[in-house]
Amino acid sequence: MPKKVDSKEILEKESNKISSKGKNTSTKKSEKKSGSASLATPKTKKTVPPKSEIEVKKKNTSKKTSGKSSTKKVSSSKSAKGKKAAKEKSLEELKKAVARNILNKKIEETTKLNVIEKNKKEELKSATSKIENRANEETVIEKIKNFIAKIAAMQEEATNEEIDKTAGKEKKKITKKKEVKKQQYSLEYYDLVYRYNETIVKILAQTPKRLFVYWDVSDDDRQKYIQTFGEDFFEKTYPVLLVYNEDRKYVKEVAVNDFANSWYIDVQDPKNKYTIQLGRKFRQVPHDINMEKVREENIILKTDYLPLANSNKLEAPNDHVLLESLPRYITFRNVKTNEEVVKSIGDFKDAFGNNYSIDGFYNEQYKDEISDRMFDMSNPSSGVNSSMFK
Repeated sequence: MPKKVDSKEILEKESNKISSKGKNTSTKKSEKKSGSASLATPKTKKTVPPKSEIEVKKKNTSKKTSGKSSTKKVSSSKSAKGKKAAKEKSLEELKKAVARNILNKKIEETTKLNVIEKNKKEELKSATSKIENRANEETVIEKIKNFIAKIAAMQEEATNEEIDKTAGKEKKKITKKKEVKKQQYSLEYYDLVYRYNETIVKILAQTPKRLFVYWDVSDDDRQKYIQTFGEDFFEKTYPVLLVYNEDRKYVKEVAVNDFANSWYIDVQDPKNKYTIQLGRKFRQVPHDINMEKVREENIILKTDYLPLANSNKLEAPNDHVLLESLPRYITFRNVKTNEEVVKSIGDFKDAFGNNYSIDGFYNEQYKDEISDRMFDMSNPSSGVNSSMFK
């Protein structure tokens, strides 16, 4: 026999199902809106409400959801307004900061310009003060100079007055006075040239038996000889002076050195004509000479001797006194004491003829005055360097 089904039990089961479904749907909606996981709660058995209660609950839930959405919209609109206000505030603050920086820069520039202007003014003041001080000093110096000039003029006037007084007194005392003119001597100074850069030889007579010779060789001739005979031309040769006596017809060779450009030469015969040739002599007979080059340069070569230049002609003076034109008595004056002595030379003239030796004559006449070495005419420079080439 089938069991009888009660209607009450069926109604309770369906209400429980509906309530369970409503709970599940409400929990799902709440989880979606909040975005958080639903917490598991233990199931509690509730009594199934009637349909009217279910509908009321649905309405309440719908109102809650609508309220929540409205609050969300209001809060979002408020946050947007706040962001805009914050942006505007930040922009205003930036503008103010920029304006402050610009003002500070302008203030610094103005202060710098003020300082520069002050420094310029101070410099101008110092310069003007210096100029004024200099002007004052110059005026003071001019005043001092004028004062000194006035004093000097006064002193000159006083001295002139005194001179005039003394001159008047002397004129009164001395009526006739000879005017003596003072000779004025001009001081002159002549600096002699060491060398004239010319190839030349000159003779001068110092005494009847002593000749003075000086010479020079130009730089061009020196270079010509070096190019012709080699760089060691002046090392492998030495200078020579050849003394020619034209009256007696003999030649005397005098060796000199490269450090001299003048020499004293003693000769035997006075009142004779002399010439001197300057040349160079090879220390050894040369064998490797370019004769074509020698001919091109117009150089004269005599085996081991090379003539460079010829001197002037000189006639040496006489070393005797010609007594035939002298009187019988001669007056001699002592230079130191200004005493004059008259001496006769007639005996010497008669005894020795017209010519008489100067040395013997003076030795006879001045036995007491002449010392032993007064007529010592030793050569002062022969054998010694008198000067040097540069």
